[in-house]
Amino acid sequence: MKLSHLYTNHPTIFTPIHFRKDLNVVLARVRHPKDQQKVSHNLGKTLLIDVIDFGLLKGVNRQHFLKKRSDLFADFVFYLEIQLAPGSYVTVRRSAEEATKIAFKRHSEPHQDFTALPENKWDHWRVAFEKAVELLDSMLALAAIKPFSYRKGVSYFLRSQADYVNVFQLSKYSS
Repeated sequence: MKLSHLYTNHPTIFTPIHFRKDLNVVLARVRHPKDQQKVSHNLGKTLLIDVIDFGLLKGVNRQHFLKKRSDLFADFVFYLEIQLAPGSYVTVRRSAEEATKIAFKRHSEPHQDFTALPENKWDHWRVAFEKAVELLDSMLALAAIKPFSYRKGVSYFLRSQADYVNVFQLSKYSS
């Protein structure tokens, strides 16, 4: 499983991301133009992790940024293309407005743009959330982590700043 392409139906607002074959790093460093000692934060690194996690079918609640700011994101549809094996890809379609209805499209060429693909061309359309997680889990076929779902591993690798307080304990599981 490798992330291949992340994009939305609003490419001028959310620039499409083509992940590289090997290691991908999100690095942001902006300094205040008048004072080189002031480093700017809040550049979107954690938000990008949240968007990737959303594409990998993380559950959302009212506190999720897409719900908290539905005034900004209600019209967004996110597409995450995942390489399953060499020459095999699946694109996950998930809208901010209907986050519990997922669509899947399998294909053999990377970096596709399915924003204009009609409903009847998707392999699976408006799949209920729990069923969609099961379906993606079966497509990913991560036998090495069974009996656990792919979501267990994903939550360890997509970590926020708070998750580094204890390397072996994710903040969402701490009491």
